[in-house]
Amino acid sequence: LDNDVRAISNGEFDRKYYFSGFFEKLEGMREIENVPWDLARLSAPPIAALKKAGKNYPMAVVCEGKIKYNQSPYLENWRQLKATVSADKVGSLKFTMPPPCYFHLRLAPGKCYSKDAYSNDADFFADLADAYRKEFKTLYEDGLRNIQIDDPTLAYFCSDDMLAGLKSDGEDPDKLFDLYLQAHNDTLVGRPDDLHVGLHICRGNFSKSMHFSEGSYEKIAERFFKTLNYDTFYLEYDNNRSGGFEPLRFLP
Repeated sequence: LDNDVRAISNGEFDRKYYFSGFFEKLEGMREIENVPWDLARLSAPPIAALKKAGKNYPMAVVCEGKIKYNQSPYLENWRQLKATVSADKVGSLKFTMPPPCYFHLRLAPGKCYSKDAYSNDADFFADLADAYRKEFKTLYEDGLRNIQIDDPTLAYFCSDDMLAGLKSDGEDPDKLFDLYLQAHNDTLVGRPDDLHVGLHICRGNFSKSMHFSEGSYEKIAERFFKTLNYDTFYLEYDNNRSGGFEPLRFLP
């Protein structure tokens, strides 16, 4: 910050995984370590890559009851980051969070939440979005003004392999993609005007230069850019696995 570098972020340094620390802190959710393969969606690129590499699926969170926000999952993490700068520079800090659709894609159909908790995806994501909105409010009231949602999930819909896998699972990829877009937008409803929220889409970079998906944004660009209500998109571009800049023509 002394050299006017913007924005400083916690990234994933304060958590075991970049996606951890949020879902498992909500009432109704339970963390599972060393996830059995029968709980996982094997057509999802990250799950398929882990299995092919002979690695285990290290952690997932399943919903076993109604989702309730009783305490802030990330307030302590945010305060640790905030304490690293002077008060006048707190507004320059950026805090990262996982996306609402994270485990829904990675867990097998019907395994993300129990039937005792929810009867359909819409109700599940509605309660999850409410938890996000409450967390945004908590962190905002403590000084946070810049949030980045880290979601490799949406880029997987550029992958022909995953689209074919979803169809083999009995899923309609278009309906699932629209469900996830709506889930994202629902988290943003009612946020303060000066709370900047961006969406980071990556290709699932993994160890030893592995990545989890490839394919141009062309398949998703129009719905992606014209539907989502984020302030900023952070995207990989102009390489063999992400394609060129042409899909940006749909950016409002």
